[in-house]
Amino acid sequence: MHCIAVVGAGASEPLLKRGGKLAKELEAKFGRNEAELERLKLVNNLDPKDLETRLIALSSSPAAALQVRDTISHTYNIKHPTLLGYELLAHLLKHRFLDAIVSFNFDELLDQSLDDELDFGEYKRVVSERDCVGIQASPSGEDYIPLYIKLHGTASEPDSLRFTPDSYYSIPQRVADVVEELLHTEHCVIVNVGFGLASFDFQRLLDIPQKLEIFNLSRKAINKQVVQKIDTERTAYKRKGKRKDKAKVSGCWLHECNEGGYNCDDLILQLINQLKEKARQPGLKNPKRPSEGGLVQFRSVLRHEAIAKLLGPDTVHTKWAAKPGWPKQEEIEYARRRTILELAFAGAKARGLLSLPSLVLDRPGRYYDYYRKITSGNGEDWTSLCKAAGLIESDDSPDRLLSDPKLRKACTTGKPITKERETWVLHKFDAKKLASRVLEHVRNPSKARHHKILTEAIRGLQCEADIEFHMRDDRVCSKAFKSPMTLPTATSLDVYRWLMFEDAKPEDRIYISSEMGEWLLLKTTRNILRDQEEIYLLLAFDINRKKLRDVYGKRLKIAVIEPWRHNRHMTILCDHKRPESAIYFARRLRAPVITAVYLDDIGDARRVTQMFKRRWDEAKKEEKVAKKNKKKR
Repeated sequence: MHCIAVVGAGASEPLLKRGGKLAKELEAKFGRNEAELERLKLVNNLDPKDLETRLIALSSSPAAALQVRDTISHTYNIKHPTLLGYELLAHLLKHRFLDAIVSFNFDELLDQSLDDELDFGEYKRVVSERDCVGIQASPSGEDYIPLYIKLHGTASEPDSLRFTPDSYYSIPQRVADVVEELLHTEHCVIVNVGFGLASFDFQRLLDIPQKLEIFNLSRKAINKQVVQKIDTERTAYKRKGKRKDKAKVSGCWLHECNEGGYNCDDLILQLINQLKEKARQPGLKNPKRPSEGGLVQFRSVLRHEAIAKLLGPDTVHTKWAAKPGWPKQEEIEYARRRTILELAFAGAKARGLLSLPSLVLDRPGRYYDYYRKITSGNGEDWTSLCKAAGLIESDDSPDRLLSDPKLRKACTTGKPITKERETWVLHKFDAKKLASRVLEHVRNPSKARHHKILTEAIRGLQCEADIEFHMRDDRVCSKAFKSPMTLPTATSLDVYRWLMFEDAKPEDRIYISSEMGEWLLLKTTRNILRDQEEIYLLLAFDINRKKLRDVYGKRLKIAVIEPWRHNRHMTILCDHKRPESAIYFARRLRAPVITAVYLDDIGDARRVTQMFKRRWDEAKKEEKVAKKNKKKR
């Protein structure tokens, strides 16, 4: 089964409602062609009120088409503010609930959300034939990465824009071939967002899948004439010399999902909530593996909701919203606010302890660079933006950022923190206090609902895993180990851990290197490891030591090493004491993105074990020195 999202103008409607005004201005300048509009309605089943239909009518001559193209490029060449629907689609594509997105829009709002959510090389944007070189177009292929295809071009490349019947026929063959390959499957599920399915260049492709299901997440239902046309395409298609049974095809492929008159953003959010509920349901009926939820982990979208609420279309100044293009001052303000918001989210995700080198490569660093560029270096500096986000520089390590002591959550361990440990101990934020600080700089004046959603997002980030998985093969591990297998998702990491542990005998030794060991407290893990006689756990932060001791007792041996040296995460299974298999990923300087690999080569497992033992010995030596110093004091 291939799952594809198809996106049309309705998805951009929260911001680009001014399209109607643009069409009126163009019609006033070039003249409204009523005869052409009527012909498009009768012949092509196009709605004369739609922007695309009116643009086609306006482009009756080459000169007029050129002027329309330039106007579209100027008007739609925007990437901000943030739309919730596009944030959610990017989230679904990243975590492979979607295999691809096909867009018929000219604007680049979705492009920006995808760039924010996926790392370089984690998806491929296809606009022209040059983007198709060496591309894997089948989601079933091992080297496939998610695709984002803009069939009608993109605003930043005016020559790529296609919005007339003639230009539809000129869609590059290679681009059309990529879409066809996506649809070549036994079962194709299409999530339709704000698209009327009226473009005949797309309709003719819908006869390819053997089984087609389209879920319409748009404000408007699909026009009945469009449904009949797609039915005609599908029934006319012959497979194995036999004509399809029309009764089995007619309209059965369409699912209208909008009985309440919701907009696209709300409908996609409802889809997200459905997936979240499905993920919570147990997926494996294994008595040895009781679980708090299902097999699939579904990462929270609260951060996306908060960004869309705080930096969405309603933040655009009314005098600017009525004009084409994007005023520079609005662009600057967005970049400044987005930098602060991303810094706050990064701080919450890292539990108040961040490394500057890894931060500058993530969203906060990218948005700050963009902000400095459009202000020509004259905007607020990095330190002031960090302060607005509740972060301060460490006194002795300027490349480390800590949570502001005034915004910290009350310490529950009861242990005093020495000055030596101050720069490498986690200091969680008080979510409400941090939300109040950030809103002063991002959404002022703010409302109670803004404070609530930002508080929930911050609290959620501090509770869930503080790392994200890189889908692509790791260039270091592929050279450091003999035969590493990339684990591209949190779900795959969990599955391989469970498979390793289920093969373990009670006398087999297990070595684990984990920053906090939180996953060892899960019911699933506790149950699988209940019979293990010896488990060695190397931690960077010992905040869960008591809980871990209560669960595993004396059979769990614990050592703690400074987090800046605890930069290798390992789970190693030994046959008695002989290394057999391992899971490994590097996390240098608390980097937010990792690539995990499974190692079943004994030589690779031995190398990782040696690495673990060296760090274990270092931690034990430091522990002895600390005890001696304590006695002297």
